Amino acid sequence: MPVCLGTDRSGAIEFRMLSKDRIEDALIVQQHSMRQECIAIGTGMYEDPGAAEEMQLVFREVIKDGCTVIAVDQSDRVVAVAFNKLHASIKCAMSLQQEEDSFAFFVENNIKHRSCRDLIEFIDGIESQVDVFEKYNARGVMEIFYIGTDSKCQERGIGWQITEKSLEVARGLRTRKLKQICIADKIVNEHVRPEVAFAVAASTFSQRIMEKLNFETLAEVRYEDYVRGGKKMSDRIGNVHKTARLTARKL
Repeated sequence: MPVCLGTDRSGAIEFRMLSKDRIEDALIVQQHSMRQECIAIGTGMYEDPGAAEEMQLVFREVIKDGCTVIAVDQSDRVVAVAFNKLHASIKCAMSLQQEEDSFAFFVENNIKHRSCRDLIEFIDGIESQVDVFEKYNARGVMEIFYIGTDSKCQERGIGWQITEKSLEVARGLRTRKLKQICIADKIVNEHVRPEVAFAVAASTFSQRIMEKLNFETLAEVRYEDYVRGGKKMSDRIGNVHKTARLTARKL
């Protein structure tokens, strides 16, 4: 049985933890929605043949943490997804005898397209500006890695609601009232108990969601200051979305 996290106010949308049988449905939403994602556009992912397909490998790796959230409509169709990733502090990882960041190792050894690596390095660059573990004195954190909504279901508030449900999942994992869902051979980061949630908000839409949910802005960069694939990111993205922000909040 799927783990239900509740519905929206109308009862038309149900939020669930991602289970094995809905992986491909969630990835379809990611594949289509990412064509509107600012960093993917800015790095030229859709000008780089095969890059979008390779990027799906990253999402398949993220879901192994077992805390991704999906939104399902009344016809049982996945209409939104929040890919969530857990991270342990260096001290916590050492106590759990996890010497290596398995996600970073996977990216280094499997992601070869220039635009995919640029996207990940751009996000890493923003995240490295503030040590969220140190700032919040946390041993474990949850990253809201990517939120995607079906184009037919946008402007209905599903984005902020699935973000809110992701916070509920993080709190549930912290208090052990919720368990991660086994997606692959084993659950990755099974012993991480998140105390903080953070996200890189790459558009004005996601920035508004984070503000609404009381995330604080820790760092901000302008797309016009970055050149990727021989072109300013802002030239590809346009004038509506000008910055990316590192946002975070205690749970």
